Amino acid sequence: MNPGFVNVLEMLPVPKTADPISPQGRTARGRCIWCGNAATLNLGPRLKVIDRTLHRWLPRGCVDCAQRKAALTHRTHRTSCARCTEWEHCPDSLALHRLALGRLDGLIRED
Repeated sequence: MNPGFVNVLEMLPVPKTADPISPQGRTARGRCIWCGNAATLNLGPRLKVIDRTLHRWLPRGCVDCAQRKAALTHRTHRTSCARCTEWEHCPDSLALHRLALGRLDGLIRED
């Protein structure tokens, strides 16, 4: 994959319990879906089926939680990616690793 197409925030998993249609939940506009604090990052569009209806939603997260989730996702990715070796890493792996280390420059594309 071309590194220009990698959107690291869209690779982060969101909680299965996050409810995109509940105004009382953590997914309320401007709140982090993981901790509930003020969110500064747009995690990209997501889809979820609720009561046999497809809902499109735009979850948000805070930088601290995104870094923690990136570290966990990177560990999982490294064990399952056929393109990643001990010495070379695919663009997805590199992006997740950079986010986990807090290097946000060039990784975060706010719309």
